[in-house]
Amino acid sequence: MKGESHMHLRTASFPRQSASHLARLHVALAVLLLASTLGASPASATQSKAFVVTSDYSTGGLSAVDLTTRAVSVDVSTVYSDATLRWYDGKIYVVNRFGQDNIQVIDPASAYATVLQFSTGVGTNPQDIAFLTPTRAFVPLYERTALLVCNPQTGATLDTISLAAFADADHLPEMAHVALVGNRLFVAIQRLDRAHGYVPTAYSLVAVIDAQADTVLDADPITPGKQAIRLTGTNPVTTFSYVPSTRRLLIGCAGSYGAADGGIDAIDVDSMQDLGFIATEATLGGDLGDIEWFSPTHGYAIVSDAFFNANLVSFNPSNGALIGTVRSPGGFSLPDCAVNDRGELYVADNSFTTAGIYVYRAGVDTLITGPLNTGLPPNQIAFDAARDEVADVTPLATGTEFAAPWPNPARNQASFDLRLSAPSLVRIEAFDLSGRRVATLANGARVAGTFHLAWDLADERGRALAPGVYLVRALIGDRAITRRLVVVR
Repeated sequence: MKGESHMHLRTASFPRQSASHLARLHVALAVLLLASTLGASPASATQSKAFVVTSDYSTGGLSAVDLTTRAVSVDVSTVYSDATLRWYDGKIYVVNRFGQDNIQVIDPASAYATVLQFSTGVGTNPQDIAFLTPTRAFVPLYERTALLVCNPQTGATLDTISLAAFADADHLPEMAHVALVGNRLFVAIQRLDRAHGYVPTAYSLVAVIDAQADTVLDADPITPGKQAIRLTGTNPVTTFSYVPSTRRLLIGCAGSYGAADGGIDAIDVDSMQDLGFIATEATLGGDLGDIEWFSPTHGYAIVSDAFFNANLVSFNPSNGALIGTVRSPGGFSLPDCAVNDRGELYVADNSFTTAGIYVYRAGVDTLITGPLNTGLPPNQIAFDAARDEVADVTPLATGTEFAAPWPNPARNQASFDLRLSAPSLVRIEAFDLSGRRVATLANGARVAGTFHLAWDLADERGRALAPGVYLVRALIGDRAITRRLVVVR
């Protein structure tokens, strides 16, 4: 077959490329890393507005901030006092939660008119919404066992997906936030004990749904039945934050409030494996309320200390170390933060004396301006175009594939097919579930083509791997694809 080759992974090396060719590849990767660290300039940014849900806990509103002038249009629409919002395909989708139980669709191009409002069912308490297409969306319902699939253009119910198998003893799974990566929908399952004050049970989960087939995927094929991803932490409360370079989802787990038992879980979206905490509440300084990833060495978390004072802190996602405190207004007054595609961190402060939106330079944590008056105190922020938002993840380049291993489970050898649509730097490594690298399988530049890869399931010293689950990750340029492999003996 033209363009196809074969190699034994553990001993293979890639063909030597010219120094100038490798230099160009490394420069391109450096530019990509620099752009992800510093953020886009206003001239190259695609986002133009921030939309802010505001509330005094009896009345709700919507305000809009021009990202260039930072002029605020106050109270452009009315929403429920307990609401969250998402932007998709030119519209604002407001999730009006318990007591209203509906999705409100607002069109900025029509003077912020509400163009549609549809019920999710009385007492269902919708929590979030994620979009596969303009006519297909998913809504987690906190007071139900089934996930709602609806047409967001008409409000019609298309399907329901039962998650009852993941509930605790009160028979409700407490599904919270959702995130779409490709065709996979990730659903945070809190599993709280309602009889004793909504405290965490033994474990929490993330269920994975095939968003095209409306079926639950099995995150653990070894265990009988369909399994969800078991988190390291309990009580996942934050929205998901997506890391495009490593194809990981991050979610903050608060655990038991008042105890430093939580942290930020990382999930590999390809292998459907929890990779453990990348940062702990003990290091960050309190119960998690929100997280935001910015770069491989800079992220943000809103935490509440022992005296219920909310603090915005920055941390290093690569090693979990605390960088510093960005904002500390006192009181339980920091409900949300979000980074736009200009490299700016927008922070909602709803305190009595300093309420408004504060804008920081992300990565260096310096205040640019604030407070921006939003009328009622701000509670949540969304921008009008995706900056690697999980609902709008750009797929891998056409023709770039790292196929699932076969056979799987494997006893003596596993094979992979790798197809490159363009010349790329490729590094393939194998890890155990603790994150320890067991083998570097390939490393170097590779021309475009299709390659059959065979691995004898031995480590770099030639020793046979112990039985268990391993993750094989291919770094192709600036993208990562991870496959899970089960080794049996």
